[in-house]
Parts: sequence; structure tokens; C-alpha cells
Amino acid sequence: ERLDWLCTQDHGLHHDRVSGKVVFMPGWSAFAESSEAARAVDALGLVWPGTEPVASQSLEKIGFKRICAEVGAPTPPFVVLSEEDAGVDMTDSVAKETCITGFMKACANMNTNHKGLLKSIHGGGGKGTAHLDDPSDPVQVRAAVEKVLVEMNRSDGIYFEQKVNTQGDGRFYQLELEVDGETCSQGGRFVWFNSRLQKVVEIGLADDLIPLFMPAELYQKSREWAVAIAKKGGNNTRATMEGLVFQNEKGEFELQFIECNRRPQVENEALALLQQDAEGNRRYTFAELMMRASGMPAPVFEPSTDVKVVLHARWLHGNPDSDGNITYQAGNILGMSGPRLDYVAAELMSPGEISFTADPQLGKAVLTASSWEEMCDRAAEYFTLRKPMVMGSSSTYAQTMYNLFTCPDFRAGKTASNETFKKLNIPLHPTRGIANMLQDQVAPVMVKGY
Repeated sequence: ERLDWLCTQDHGLHHDRVSGKVVFMPGWSAFAESSEAARAVDALGLVWPGTEPVASQSLEKIGFKRICAEVGAPTPPFVVLSEEDAGVDMTDSVAKETCITGFMKACANMNTNHKGLLKSIHGGGGKGTAHLDDPSDPVQVRAAVEKVLVEMNRSDGIYFEQKVNTQGDGRFYQLELEVDGETCSQGGRFVWFNSRLQKVVEIGLADDLIPLFMPAELYQKSREWAVAIAKKGGNNTRATMEGLVFQNEKGEFELQFIECNRRPQVENEALALLQQDAEGNRRYTFAELMMRASGMPAPVFEPSTDVKVVLHARWLHGNPDSDGNITYQAGNILGMSGPRLDYVAAELMSPGEISFTADPQLGKAVLTASSWEEMCDRAAEYFTLRKPMVMGSSSTYAQTMYNLFTCPDFRAGKTASNETFKKLNIPLHPTRGIANMLQDQVAPVMVKGY
């Protein structure tokens, strides 16, 4: 109704809407992956620049794994507990309990004790996912089911996925490949996260640096699989294929695809900055969405001449432990402090009070480098010199990140995605600066006296 009213006040907007020139940009939220949202936007007479609705449904987590099986791309064994749109009324306690016991029975019928994850197709960022290390244990199963249902508040699209490398050392690297329609973009992005499967850092590498984490042959094969999946699913825009790379118990490298994000990732710059057009301009993923939606072809890109590695780091305000669980600290963000660094391609810090109920990510930093070693050096320098200005409690996050990028194992490419914080020296106390001393020691004296 508000859009219709606005069009009566703005004749230019009305004309553009009728002629199909008004684009609704869903950003990188889960909203951007919703086929229902795409159809609603289309019904309003607006242009949807995201994934076509049918393709979006085909490439959601369960559908993605089924497509993998069809095209011969490896994916971990899985069991569907409930299909999409086949949920129950979560406000009905009886129906909810019946649903829980039904999921528990389905897990028991799998007749396996293989470690796995219970997932919702509607989840993301660690939300809607629960570790299930023994599917034959009813207590563990109930706890995992309840966690997913509470976080999602819906019971449809739930499945069990077996963990990878359980016969080996359990370690793996998460690889992300981005596709534009049916074309795989250059470079691969590796992800490191905490025990809650929340991403901490994402690092894009040029093709010739990928062997630091996986054989070049397997990498090229993974790109072929990604293209085959995109074609089978009818992908028409930017999407991200996620896979896990590991050495099995025989010492052989494997890759297993786990899901597809049918939208640009917030960390898209970790790959976009690895490319440039003929005039040396960087790639802008969201601009390409608009161009594609208007029928214009995207520019032709080539590998960047001076950027081989791009780090996308997330700013949080809290104290990590050895598992990467973060005890968030209260405070009010005023902005960033520190000198300008030319290798910082992008930086964002959201001012205002830190929320304990919203996304704990406060901002981001995107750093460019010509090599893995230079990226580690620059990241260590960045987290030393630049920090959020916080009125409130200090945190150990920046020092922990410094310790990560100066860790010998991480610098040697030996820290797996699922052991980001395990080998680090975790700071026990935050570094105290002048602001802390003024606030904690000087201010009380000024207010109350000696």
C-alpha cells in the first residue's frame, strides 16, 4: 500500500515501475535467497535481481545435495527428516512435541552412530545447525532437534548430514567457489570459523596459490563440479558453492560439497578484488546484479595484476576462548581509531550500542596482499594499529586475531578451518590503553575523589 501511495506522489517512480526499471535489492541477507520474496517482489511490479525462484528452490540445501548426486559431485551422506514447507505449528505444544519425537524416531531408524550435524535449510551463520555426535543417543538427538527448532522457529526443511573425515583426524578446510550463472569465477575463498560454525575470517586466493591447501587437480575438478551443479539447478545469477577439503585416513585429498548460497556473500570482496577489468577497475558484485537484471552483460574480467590474496575479517567485541566461543562485551561503538593503511581496501564499523540480541558482527575489514605471507603480516599490523573506539569494557578480540595471523601453523597453512582457535595463545586479559586508564582509574577519582 505504501508503494502504491508513493507512486501516486512520484510520477517518475510510477513510470519506472510500470516499465520494469525499479529494482528491489535484497542485499546479502537470507531474504535474498527466498523464492517467496522473489515472487512477491515480482507481483509488486518490481525487478528481482537475485536467483530465479524455481532455481532458488532447486538449489536450497537439500535440493543442492540431491543435484550433487545427479551430476556426480561428492557430498556427505544425508537423511531428510522433513521436506521444505512440511512443518508443523510451532505454537502448538502438542504438535511440537509430536514433531520432536518423530525426528527422534527418524534418527533412530538411521541405525548409525556416525557423527553428524542436524541442519535446517533456513539456517545460516551457525544458526539452525546443531552438532549430533551420536545419532543413536536419544538424549543427544532431542537436544540437537530442540536447538534447531528453537533457533529457526519452524520444523520444515530439516536434515541430518554426516560429518566429513570422521575416520581420519577430523580436520578440514572449507572452500567457497562463486558462480555467475553457469560460469565459475576465478579464485577460491577459504573460511575459518569457531566451534559454533560462525565465520571468523575468509581469505580469497588466486588460482596459483590454492595448492597451499589442496591439490591443483582437485581444485580444478571442484570448479567443474560447481559449473555442473549450477547448470543442473538453473542458476541465473551470483551464487556460492561450499565444499569441505580434507585428507582421509589413507592420506588422500577429498572434497565434499555441502551447500549453495543463492546470493552474494557479505565476504564477496575476498574474491571480487582478485579480478579487474581491462581498465584496471575492481569488480563490484552488487553492481553486476543490477546490470544483469537490466539485461546488460557484466564486464569481462581478468586476474588482478597486483592482488593475489584478499582477507575479509570480521570485527567483534568480546573475549574468545580456545574453541572460539566469544563472551561479548557491552559498550557503545564510536568509530575506528588508528592510522590509514593503504592495503585496507574496505572497512566498516557500525556505530552505536552493541546489541546482545542482533548479529554480534560490528563491522569488517578487507585487506589486500600479493602473497599469503604478506597478507598475514598486514593482518597482524592491522589488528595492532586499528581498533574500534568503544565506550565500555575492553575485549581481547583484536589481540586474539593478531595471535592468529602470527601463529606459525596458520602462516604455514596448517591450521584447519575447524580448529581456528585451538592452537592459539588466547589472551587472558584485554590490552589496556589510555582510554581504559582514563575510564577505570582517572574518572572515578575525578568523580568521587581519593
